[in-house]
Amino acid sequence: KGDADVTHEGVKWNIASVEYMLIDQSTTGQNFKNGTKENAGAFYFVDGGTKGSFEMTVEGYNKEDVFNYTIDNGSVSILDVEQSVGVTTNQNILVINGEATDTSMTLDGTITKQSTTGQFVLTVTLSLVKE
Repeated sequence: KGDADVTHEGVKWNIASVEYMLIDQSTTGQNFKNGTKENAGAFYFVDGGTKGSFEMTVEGYNKEDVFNYTIDNGSVSILDVEQSVGVTTNQNILVINGEATDTSMTLDGTITKQSTTGQFVLTVTLSLVKE
């Protein structure tokens, strides 16, 4: 199960570890999984900008998306909300916050994808290391 490939730009921050709780509910059933994974992917932040992206693989799920971010006095805020209504109705919400130094970030947040056929929620605590 995966998202469409995203072209990543910017400074790469590797996901050294991720502690996660994953809930995947669909018309065919539901999965609940939690655990910790090392080297789970990467976040990318465009220097001096407000755009970024990530790729992460957890429990066989490949998640990729773009986001808006701010870093202010070491405080990191990542937010993205996308909605479409019509032939395809869905909603993607990415809310992650934390702290950053010059070489590491500690982030907590949730990645939610909802559609008419189900809901995917990934709650994460991330440890990122600048490449």
